[in-house]
Amino acid sequence: VEEGRGSNEAREPAEGVLESQTGLESLDLQMQRLQIGSGKCRHGLILPFHAASECEEFVATFNTEFSAVQGPISDCFQASIFATRKSHAEVWKDAAKMEWIVSAFVANATQLLLSGNIADVAAAGVRTSFASFFEQWIALKLYHNQYAIDWQLIHDLFYADEQALRGYLIERCTSCPCLGVDLSWKQYCHQ
Repeated sequence: VEEGRGSNEAREPAEGVLESQTGLESLDLQMQRLQIGSGKCRHGLILPFHAASECEEFVATFNTEFSAVQGPISDCFQASIFATRKSHAEVWKDAAKMEWIVSAFVANATQLLLSGNIADVAAAGVRTSFASFFEQWIALKLYHNQYAIDWQLIHDLFYADEQALRGYLIERCTSCPCLGVDLSWKQYCHQ
């Protein structure tokens, strides 16, 4: 990863976090549930989208590579970026596709956060850090309105607690009532 500042070399992902990511089946199933359109909130996922299947492949490759690396977060990101640049180079250059990818990670993080399960909250932090990375990539490389990737923010989101994640996700998904300020936010999605 060429751009950025800060270092997270000293900390490795918390035990159990990467293990919860390896279940790509759960990500795929969650994405399918979000796309079905059952009348429930989609947590900000952009639908319909003409290139959704290509972007889903990108997301799956990114997740697989990130989960495969055992080491510092920066190594995981580098492996994921390299793999997706190799297999999906055109996606990296397409703002609409990248924005869909951000929306997919925000939606997935929101769904994980709503479960209330500790392992899912940790996985939501991982997905939120992915969303932040791709938001910043878009600003830096495609819109040229950001100077560098804020790796400290990505690191902080990776390890964030439920309250911090909820605050971050609320800002990204203003149309999602599920992350409201009162404790009834979990009930909205699970009726």
